[in-house]
Amino acid sequence: MEATAALEFLLISNDHHTLTVVADGLQQIGMRFNFVPTSEGGRDFIDRHKVDGIIVDLDVPGAQELILSVRHGGSNRDAVIFACLPRSGKSPVAIVPGATFLLTRPLTPESVASQVSAARHSMLGERRRFFRYRVALPVRLRSDGEEQRVLMTSLGEGGMAACTAKPIERFGMIEFAFDLPSGGSVAGKGSIVWTNSEGMLGIKFLFFRDQGEESLQEWCRQRQSSASENQRSSGLQSLPVHSDGQ
Repeated sequence: MEATAALEFLLISNDHHTLTVVADGLQQIGMRFNFVPTSEGGRDFIDRHKVDGIIVDLDVPGAQELILSVRHGGSNRDAVIFACLPRSGKSPVAIVPGATFLLTRPLTPESVASQVSAARHSMLGERRRFFRYRVALPVRLRSDGEEQRVLMTSLGEGGMAACTAKPIERFGMIEFAFDLPSGGSVAGKGSIVWTNSEGMLGIKFLFFRDQGEESLQEWCRQRQSSASENQRSSGLQSLPVHSDGQ
């Protein structure tokens, strides 16, 4: 993945001025974004999409509860969250539980761009951890003494997504084992970080047995090198899939 890749943001605000200023600031530094006016809309978007950063206007009803729900949620729980402090006249907020950074008013495009730029390294690191390549590999999963074979649909250094026939308890620990297409076996334990109604689940890798981690890292390096070579030779963008929670 290119270090200069544009990051994905979600803006949550029902104030036109705030949306305009924040959008201008993000556009100055080449970031992509969507926006919703309510906490409910933000929660729905975050449940369905992987984002790099979330900017939450604390004047939106339910904003602080939304931030806490993100931190206890699925693939976005480690996203960088910017909390935009309430407008003047309201009680000052010194600490916002779950927020990574505070944006103070009056906002300007320049102040927003500066704050987001300062957090860019952290967000790129989190994006690399969630980066996934599309695959179709059989996987053995074992949870609560029961084993089942499932189909892996995407894979990266930090985790994988798979499609299961039987539902597995969300957020539980799980054992995994699979063989890489290039050779080498990968096995270890992980945690289920998201599921959906279609039988999909996401697993975050926690630790590996034997040489599994080294084999997986080498496979990812080979895939990245191959994608970069294809891009150079064809002039077309050929990059792995950035997981959106599915």
